[in-house]
Amino acid sequence: MKILIRKIKYIFGLAAFCWVSSCDLQEANINPNAVTEVGVNVMLPATQANMTWAIADFSSQSTSSFLQYMAGTLNVQLNITIYDYLPVNFQSTWTNHFYAGAMKDLDNIIQLSTESGALHYRGVAKVQMAMLLGYLVDLWGDVPYSQALDLENYPRPVYDSGEALYEEIQRLLDQGIEDLEGSSSFSPATNDLIFPASNESNWRANSRLRWIQAAKSAKARYYNHLSKIDPMGSAELALEAIASGTFESNDSEMKVSFGNTPDAAGPWHTFLLGTFGQNNISVSQEFIDLLVDRVEPGVNDPRLEYYISRNPSGEFVGTPIGDPIVANRSFLGPYVNSASAMTNLITYKEVKFIEAESHYRLGNFDRAAEAFNEAVKASILRVTGSAHQPYEDRFASETGTTIQDNGMQKIFTEKYIAMFLETEAWADWRRSIPAGAAPTVSGIPELSPAPGNPTNNAFPRRFLYPTSELDNNAANIPETSRLAKVFWDL
Repeated sequence: MKILIRKIKYIFGLAAFCWVSSCDLQEANINPNAVTEVGVNVMLPATQANMTWAIADFSSQSTSSFLQYMAGTLNVQLNITIYDYLPVNFQSTWTNHFYAGAMKDLDNIIQLSTESGALHYRGVAKVQMAMLLGYLVDLWGDVPYSQALDLENYPRPVYDSGEALYEEIQRLLDQGIEDLEGSSSFSPATNDLIFPASNESNWRANSRLRWIQAAKSAKARYYNHLSKIDPMGSAELALEAIASGTFESNDSEMKVSFGNTPDAAGPWHTFLLGTFGQNNISVSQEFIDLLVDRVEPGVNDPRLEYYISRNPSGEFVGTPIGDPIVANRSFLGPYVNSASAMTNLITYKEVKFIEAESHYRLGNFDRAAEAFNEAVKASILRVTGSAHQPYEDRFASETGTTIQDNGMQKIFTEKYIAMFLETEAWADWRRSIPAGAAPTVSGIPELSPAPGNPTNNAFPRRFLYPTSELDNNAANIPETSRLAKVFWDL
């Protein structure tokens, strides 16, 4: 594992050099973050590392500020929190992790594994490509794809519509499942960072099933994102994907840990190891207020102790949104801020919340309540390691009758708490805003616009395209407003 981490760090070093040297999407074919001649077995873990950082590093920091899990207090982090962010803020994420980082190598894996008959590698690569496309659309809207990985022939790639890319996501996931269900000349093993196995035989017997479950879980996620466009149809498709065989417990979900030492840690812990992370961002007081005394006076949400550490005085103290950082503040807790902390990609609890929401939209209230209760219990068990009866009695004991009372409010609020710091949570929050609502209307939970914002209290609905695209591909950029909605956000 240490050798593998060193290889990944070497690849990250190339990416950093590329960034310092003004590498951008236009140069992805020249320096695709790795040597294209290397084998698929070497490229795979690099794509998984880059995918994780694409999803859970700056993307997560930014969406967590939008959602007021966190409060930026200085520099870029403050700009994100008050909706005053700039195109340059997203350059490294766009290039080093999404395009030249993971996606170019995934495209190479798909081509090489097709030639060699390594269809399990191709299946894994297609599942990852689908997930990355999903995040690109959800964060930016229309993005380059059909021409973006062939820049020698298409130096200024067109922007594909979000609608078309969502169809491509489902195609890639279906193709990935088909590849994984078939035979392969050789398969991943220890080089699979997400579902590692001791050898190819064990990977085929165990990890392959988990990749298939992950792909079907992703299908449910991206169908569910269409809830504003087609409330009933999206619910039916999401449930169909879940019924076909998604995660069955916390043990089988899609998550990754890079190691149990600081030099091999995941994105959030690595960010907080430096003074930049410690001084420029804080847990928000607003999120702490939601969890303190949540069950009853004196009984907090049991996840609070794991999400957030007590300060030296034994208290939970955050920084209010828009305020200077509090001196005696609490830091993120061990669930996220530890060397061995897992980075969530798609989880069992997310699938159960999707199931609950979908059944609720279809009027299947008994099944919605059952899935909702399981989602809450799964989150508590995953975070704390044990059940918490007082919380479950209060928030995870719904029936088909009781869940009809503000059911969506219950589902989205509990999912918000359970998806702490996960980039996916911003998609849920935007989906919970009523279609056609004014730009100042909040999703669930209700958030107040950040003080000092330049948007007249309108909430941001997308990232900005990076500077390299503005400089080199401006004619194809469809939208430059942070208030414009992605296609499913009506």
